[in-house]
Amino acid sequence: MTETISLVRLLGSARRALACVVKRTYAVDANGKLTLADEQVPLTVEPEVELDAYGGHKLLCDDTDLGPPKDATDVVFTGSAYALERTTELFAALVVGGAARRLRVTGERRAEVRPDGSARFSAAQPFERVEMSYALAYGGYDEHAHWKIAPPTPDEIVRLGRPLGLFAYPRNSAGAGYFIDADRPRADGALLPQIEDPSDLLLPERLFVPRAQAWIDAPIPGALGWLHHAWYPRMFRYAGRLLAHDPPTHPIGEIALGEGADLADVQPLPPGAIHPRALQGAAPGLSRERLRGDEPVILQHLHPTVADLRFELPGEAPLFTLRPPEVRAFHPKPTLQTVRIEPDEGRISLTWCGVVPVTSRVDDDFLDGCELEVAWARR
Repeated sequence: MTETISLVRLLGSARRALACVVKRTYAVDANGKLTLADEQVPLTVEPEVELDAYGGHKLLCDDTDLGPPKDATDVVFTGSAYALERTTELFAALVVGGAARRLRVTGERRAEVRPDGSARFSAAQPFERVEMSYALAYGGYDEHAHWKIAPPTPDEIVRLGRPLGLFAYPRNSAGAGYFIDADRPRADGALLPQIEDPSDLLLPERLFVPRAQAWIDAPIPGALGWLHHAWYPRMFRYAGRLLAHDPPTHPIGEIALGEGADLADVQPLPPGAIHPRALQGAAPGLSRERLRGDEPVILQHLHPTVADLRFELPGEAPLFTLRPPEVRAFHPKPTLQTVRIEPDEGRISLTWCGVVPVTSRVDDDFLDGCELEVAWARR
């Protein structure tokens, strides 16, 4: 078990608070039995990112555990989809309480562009394992269209290193299959996404996005991992409508997955403010409610040896006792922030948070003088 105390700002308020944060890791076996893990995963203090060839951020590998209580519990999966026998397609599913996502996983496929500009997709290749990564979901950066349609200025190149903007899919700039409708033959032979939402598939007739501003109608990425801070919808919730889009012609995918009606009409944010759901880092559909920590869990085709693994979250919560210097002890209510599920490592980790508002400014000496005790109780 790892724990810490940090100073955070309460969202929607000028007040600050002491945040008590604790992470507890459990081992889970192929029968779904949970035990307290011998090795406790430490708190993630700074976000962990994978860099691209340009030195920019490609993927968010792990988000910080520090911060105020989230509106909902993030459920984050790290691992792969497994076919216990070689196949060309399977459906993987993750369910934790009311948070759920079902995805179609296929073997490698490529686009084929005919002389008339129409497209077809090759048959999927057989596979046994596909990493559940945003890199294999729908998305990417259409550098060719960027230079052809709206060439970046020298200042943009120097300032950004790698010019992106609307020509990088705002939902996932690391994926595959995102093409703006320019010079169609160049897409011939391109890799296609292997992980998709079955209700929003990339079809041949959808391969070419009519124009960069129409990205909102492109397929929602199939993913179970961390959503990068610079991607939609987190980016909108941090900074407002930075990247414009045409009016959607069908319901926005994130709203259909329970990600908040605020996306239907994004309003400018006051200076220094962020939307509370900007803190949510789970993939769409996996941060719908605040969990208690005793919910049922279902993993289908997401475990190395078991096609359908079922268990319940451990059903215990922390009892915080915070003793600041020279004042009475506080017992903040615990909030389940994040559930990390890592079947390849045989473990799950739960991060909890409790807050105590402070009425005046505090310094590092005050924080160093705070004592935090954590006990555990069954739900």
